[in-house]
Amino acid sequence: MRILQIIYESLGSPFGFGGAGVRAYEIYKRLKGRHEITLLCMKYPGARDGLIEGLAHKFAGTESNSLTKSVLSYTIKASIFVKRHGGDYDVIVENFLPSTPFFSTLLTTTPVILQIQGIMEHHSIKKFNPLYSIPMYAVESFYPALYKNLMFVSDVTRDKIMSRRGMRGLPHTVIPNGIDLRLLEAAPAASLNEYILFFSRIDTYTKGLDLLIEAFMEINKQLPNIELILAGYEFDKVSALIEKVPPEVAGKIQYAGFVTGPGKQTLLSGAMIFVLPSRHESSPVSILEAAACAVPVVTSDIEELSFVERSNIGLSFKSGDSADLADTLLKLIRDNATRRRLGKNGRNYARRFLWDEIATSFEEYLSTGSRQRAADGNQ
Repeated sequence: MRILQIIYESLGSPFGFGGAGVRAYEIYKRLKGRHEITLLCMKYPGARDGLIEGLAHKFAGTESNSLTKSVLSYTIKASIFVKRHGGDYDVIVENFLPSTPFFSTLLTTTPVILQIQGIMEHHSIKKFNPLYSIPMYAVESFYPALYKNLMFVSDVTRDKIMSRRGMRGLPHTVIPNGIDLRLLEAAPAASLNEYILFFSRIDTYTKGLDLLIEAFMEINKQLPNIELILAGYEFDKVSALIEKVPPEVAGKIQYAGFVTGPGKQTLLSGAMIFVLPSRHESSPVSILEAAACAVPVVTSDIEELSFVERSNIGLSFKSGDSADLADTLLKLIRDNATRRRLGKNGRNYARRFLWDEIATSFEEYLSTGSRQRAADGNQ
């Protein structure tokens, strides 16, 4: 198959690389030997078409340091690319973001699968300036219905979208995120360092990092030896996040940067607890990775993360409540037996989500779309 993946994230981009990017690279690097794959990504200063991780990349947009200008230019130019060259591919996968509505299904006769990681719902209104948030909220409400074929990363998001008027009966599937087998094979750290780990995008509102900092200040009063490590792409600056934190506490908060490969595995395996206090989410790869490393998880009790307690791999706290977050973390820090039990359960749970198997399911679903094009062409 000739596959075109429309996704703004790419390795090396100063505008970030998150779960959607990880998913694309992990799946397509397992399929590249059997298919001709092209990633259509957002241009950034210095970006050049070519191979990254063995995958063909085309960059659309402008070489600007402004995220707003880059997103706008990317949306327009990627849409033009699809209109001009969509017919060169057997199937197109569009990664849905309400800030980048390409309307690709209206621009080509090639089958387009809309891949939906998650939805922001009312959180876009709370997070962004009305100039951006109102159009994003509107796009999110009607856009999926334009597409004849949808792929979801979680059951929760699937249920929210498919329950809307006019959506019932549309072809769709759920193909989750996954982990690398090596995380399951890695031996847990011989002795745990006394740190809580946050490993995701440094996005204060979405990821609830303001709550985490407040909770950590309370934890520090009772357990001053515990440290907090933050890792991930800086959507928001860590320096701004901790600027009002007392120096004696700020000194125990470390920023590890954007960590990949063996460094990620080491950081995960050595943590006492992995924490993700998000206000809204899609389907975080980082939770599965922490679970694979036998690290217990603490998350907010939002619907998208309810599987953590349901699967007995961690604990949840009341979303938006920093005091409850602090109490939950303190409880788990002080209970070695529960941490070990949750960690063991997590590793067993994560075995169900291997990228090799997920890539196969992804390939089979894309093949269905490609065969549909062939069938339409023979009519």
